[in-house]
Amino acid sequence: MLEVEIPWTWVLIRATGVAAWLALTGVVAWGLAVRAVKAAGKPFSRALSLHRWLGTIALLLVVVHMALLLVDTYEPFTIVEILVPMAATWKPFAVALGTVAFWLMVPAWLLGRMRKRWGDRWFLRVHALAYAAWPLATAHYVLAGTDALALWSLALLVAGAAVFVVLLLAQTPRERVTADR
Repeated sequence: MLEVEIPWTWVLIRATGVAAWLALTGVVAWGLAVRAVKAAGKPFSRALSLHRWLGTIALLLVVVHMALLLVDTYEPFTIVEILVPMAATWKPFAVALGTVAFWLMVPAWLLGRMRKRWGDRWFLRVHALAYAAWPLATAHYVLAGTDALALWSLALLVAGAAVFVVLLLAQTPRERVTADR
């Protein structure tokens, strides 16, 4: 029997990438659900706390995913290749999508912690940028993920996209307009 040794970093890079995408999918789905609860005039502080917690988990998983790329010996990345879009030598466009998604998540996370100081107007404007992180991260997953075409992975992608689209379409037109302001 042929034995193939798989580097532990490669396994962890894949695992943290998929876990980060799942957490980001949860953040977006839960955020859309919180918006619907708020629009209905119901208490939403507990639901908002879960949204913030999921956002923190998603961002931490992305940071671990990026850090593991720095120590991987099979396809090593530099800090510049990770943090600067199109700087990577391996699949530059696919990696850039992930980089841009990360840079869209960071200000939303930071301002979420300083919302009272900065006010709702600034927060909502910056938070609107974070919505673009999900499709960019999804495209990064599909184009850079080595497991993207595996059946289990395709099932996750289809389920995540379905949840995103259903929750987005389930909002009333007023909720969509209010959220964009």
